[in-house]
Amino acid sequence: MRKAKRRIHSEDSGFLKTIFRPITFVFSFVFRWIKDLFYGLTVAIHQGRKKIFKPKTKLASMSSKRKKELIFFICLVAYPIAQFIVFYVGVNINSILLAFQRYDLETATFTFLNKGELFANFNNFIKDMANDATMIIATKNSIKLYLVGLIIGLPLNLIFSFFLYKKIPGSGFFRIVLFLPQIISALVVSLIFRYFIESALPELIGYNLLTQKETGFNTIIFYCIWAGFGSQILIYTSSMSKIDDSIVESASLEGCSAIQEFWYITLPLIFPTITIFLVSGVAGLFTSQAGLFNFYGTGAREDMKTLGYIFFVTIMNSDTASYVQYPYASAAGLVFTLIATPIVLVVKWALEKFGPTTE
Repeated sequence: MRKAKRRIHSEDSGFLKTIFRPITFVFSFVFRWIKDLFYGLTVAIHQGRKKIFKPKTKLASMSSKRKKELIFFICLVAYPIAQFIVFYVGVNINSILLAFQRYDLETATFTFLNKGELFANFNNFIKDMANDATMIIATKNSIKLYLVGLIIGLPLNLIFSFFLYKKIPGSGFFRIVLFLPQIISALVVSLIFRYFIESALPELIGYNLLTQKETGFNTIIFYCIWAGFGSQILIYTSSMSKIDDSIVESASLEGCSAIQEFWYITLPLIFPTITIFLVSGVAGLFTSQAGLFNFYGTGAREDMKTLGYIFFVTIMNSDTASYVQYPYASAAGLVFTLIATPIVLVVKWALEKFGPTTE
């Protein structure tokens, strides 16, 4: 009897489980869905509250830090940018405009030339370059100064730089001697050099090299080469010191001599630095005054003047020049720029195209 009841009860419970299982599954699914929904809403509400009620102290501190950095950066670059705008952009724009103006002595102002005379300053300068004896001599002297510096000065700078780089015996003494013109004021060096040429050297050779027409400008060229040793050697030796020692050691193990090392290793590796000097030297063809102002002030002889010296004195000499000369000098500067720019570009292209490579 008991077994029969148990069997009936188990059958009933199995029947009930069969009926209520789907219902339980549905209710559990709905419950989990509701639970997940409420959890999602809770998370969304919490995140919304964080966004709304997020403390602003950290954000404010970061903003303040950025503002301080910005203020510091502006203060750091404001002065050099102002200098660049005023003394480069402004001066060059004003120089271009001056080439098309004239100075009125009655009103003491610059006024633009009439349409028919707009290029009068350029015409006057070109006529002087073609007909004026002083300008012709100055042009020849400027070209001679550039070529001697290129053919003689550049190789000597490279050779002395290589010797100092290899630390040959006596390199410290030569370094001091070659750097002296850069350590001492250029005016002091030029005065000492002039005193030596005019007072001490005549006691040995019997005449003054500077006063002789045949040797005067050549002596000035010698001074320019000697005085220019310091800065160029400093840059060249700095470039040579960056050459990898393993390359030099490998070449030495292969039996490479000092001359071969200089020609096949040193020159190709520092050629970009040489290119900079060669390209910038083209611009110096029209601007270099060869230190003549330090030697003679505004009274250099006609056979010793360069183009750079003539226009420097034209602007600086308050005794013989005035604002009247400014438009003429500005026109000359523009002409020199038009001549030098294509030369510089061609020289740069040729050096990069046909110069030695590190391969």
